[in-house]
Amino acid sequence: MIVARGQRHIIFENSAGLTSAVLIGCGRVRSLFHGVRHWPKGPSKTLTFMATVPSLDARSAGVASAHGFGNWIPMVLATLSTGLLAGIGSIIFHYVADSLGHFFFSLGQTYPAFHHVPIVVIVPAIGLALIGAILQLVPDARFGGVKEVFEALEHSHGVIPLRRIINVILSGLVLAFGGSVGPEGPMIQLGALIGSLVGQSTRVARRHLELIVQAGAAAGIAAAFCSPAGGVLLVLELFGARFNRGLAAIGAAAVIGYATRTAIIGGSYPFRPAVVLEPLPLKALLLVVPLMGLTAAVTGHLFIRMFNRFKTVFPKRWPLTLSLGFGGLIVGLMAIWYPQVLSGGYPVIEQGLRGEIGLELFVLLLGLKMLSTSISFGSGAVGGLFAPTLVIGAMFGGAFGYGFHSFLPSVVPQPELFVLLGMVAMFGSIAKSYWSGLLMVADMSGCYHQLLLPGVIAGGISLLISWEMHDLSIFGLPIDPAREFGHSA
Repeated sequence: MIVARGQRHIIFENSAGLTSAVLIGCGRVRSLFHGVRHWPKGPSKTLTFMATVPSLDARSAGVASAHGFGNWIPMVLATLSTGLLAGIGSIIFHYVADSLGHFFFSLGQTYPAFHHVPIVVIVPAIGLALIGAILQLVPDARFGGVKEVFEALEHSHGVIPLRRIINVILSGLVLAFGGSVGPEGPMIQLGALIGSLVGQSTRVARRHLELIVQAGAAAGIAAAFCSPAGGVLLVLELFGARFNRGLAAIGAAAVIGYATRTAIIGGSYPFRPAVVLEPLPLKALLLVVPLMGLTAAVTGHLFIRMFNRFKTVFPKRWPLTLSLGFGGLIVGLMAIWYPQVLSGGYPVIEQGLRGEIGLELFVLLLGLKMLSTSISFGSGAVGGLFAPTLVIGAMFGGAFGYGFHSFLPSVVPQPELFVLLGMVAMFGSIAKSYWSGLLMVADMSGCYHQLLLPGVIAGGISLLISWEMHDLSIFGLPIDPAREFGHSA
């Protein structure tokens, strides 16, 4: 179904009830795995959840056209294998990137020869220069992440060659060297790549290969964000999946990917607040939260403009070794005073939720993270954008919440909740996928009933207003992936 601009309100009317149900179900799925061990600390314009649509899309969910049990065997094997391997791949990616990052930035404490060397400057500068040299030799590796998965589904019918793994590896190295990128984009790409290779090896029907690729992307994001339902919704919002029987395979792979990750390294809430959060007062829900959505739309728009502008700042005649090294040098110099700008930046979100950041630092880190991310990608770095988006959203939400708390404490009694709300609202503005953002933030924090109503309001307003400001998400993707894939209902 394609929704015209004058019909945007229909999206939210048709989606609110379903999102409530998914939030509750998501919490139950997480409760099965929560409490084992803890993860070691170190990501649409026409999203239409039409559960009543009877027709099946021939490309993303043509499963119903297969007759006989034998035709289903490759599909089932591909779905189960993709979820399992994507979960394992997520663990390996995180372990390698975190271990290398810890090694590089602890050289000053480990080896006396490095005591007088500003490691936070040297590591990003030299490390990213080396990445630039590799990208210069392997130009295909410059393209990856969410955009590559979208292009593979649109133009290649889900066929992704194995050599695309180079981009995933380089993205992990950029993260380890301190570039302001995130791990989730490469993990979506890795999951989709696994899905494509598994689907081809199990010889699923060509019309089903795209579905397995979507399932792999969902499994990758479910393992990355500890959110199976969020992974499913992200595929719906970004990759043109439809709410029909084909979604069963996507959902199964997402849950298997999340369960695999949890069974091996344990489950936890990465963004669990230090205090028990209460639902917002009615005055805040009706007055402050809509204003937050409006402000988030403007802030997200400014970030996208900055992000795109920095793609033209570094001279095109520079080799990637020079531009990436210079970009790493700038980010490293910023990190001398504010190391929070390095890599994904999740620890600073945890600090904000513990009340360890003041209003002024929230505002400063908001600007610095926007700048460091724009410089990293503008210089030619590869990596994910979900983690920087979450950090930017958390810093925005913290600044907004603590700002209102300072003069209206009765209306905003717990500003920590706005750190979480900021991530949801910024997902709507920057990534144009606030439904999945709402579910993922709820899953990572465990604050389901505290986030549902304000998240729908702030995220919805942010999405609608930012929609008018820029028709493409930060990934350069259209807001209506279903239209790009030729879907209709």
